[in-house]
Amino acid sequence: MSHIIGQGQCATCKIRHLSIFAELEDVLNEDIGSFRPSVMVFDTAETVYRQQVTANNAFTLRKGVVKLIKMLPNGRSQIIRLLRKGDLFGFDGFAGEAYNHTAIAVTNIEVCRLPLNELMALKKKNPEIEQAMMLRWIRSLREAEDMMLELGAKKAPERLASFLFKWCGESGSWQELPLSRLEMGELLGLTIETVSRFLSDWKRKGLINESRGSIQIADAASLRELVCMNGSC
Repeated sequence: MSHIIGQGQCATCKIRHLSIFAELEDVLNEDIGSFRPSVMVFDTAETVYRQQVTANNAFTLRKGVVKLIKMLPNGRSQIIRLLRKGDLFGFDGFAGEAYNHTAIAVTNIEVCRLPLNELMALKKKNPEIEQAMMLRWIRSLREAEDMMLELGAKKAPERLASFLFKWCGESGSWQELPLSRLEMGELLGLTIETVSRFLSDWKRKGLINESRGSIQIADAASLRELVCMNGSC
């Protein structure tokens, strides 16, 4: 069950380097330090906010993974984005809009809840904050454009490989991947059978490894050679 566990200290927060305040000058620390968002926790599968509900708060993800889901009138849903530590979400209210999607915790999560009325007052006083928030908004739009390209221009194995490279990076280290096959398919516009078939094939060939909700790209070069046409991944 979600609950508040304390108040955030934005000026000294350990993830400030990932937040909207990351690149702001230290002279703003006094104003930023007076901003006290609530720190909240949500359990796995718990809803942070729902589509079409009035947007009163934005959120910064401190720990865990969140999925953003768009609901269709017929009851079907589509995962439109995955969020990780440092991501800002739920800022529809800056434009006077309701939330355009539903946010659900994929794992146990910890967030900073940012009241939009207080954040609006803070950015009116400090134009630098408004610019920082606009840059985050632009980044989100670009990520949405990239996802449209993934779904429209790439074949199934290219989509799945691209997702793994973005999630795992190039280091070859193990990364937590708390998504089911069904959720990966929902994100990438693939069936669960397609996702399972390719992952199983790549495991047999030694290209990836999986273990208890974690995944590793074991042979990035070979995976790219096998799947990624003309540098598509």
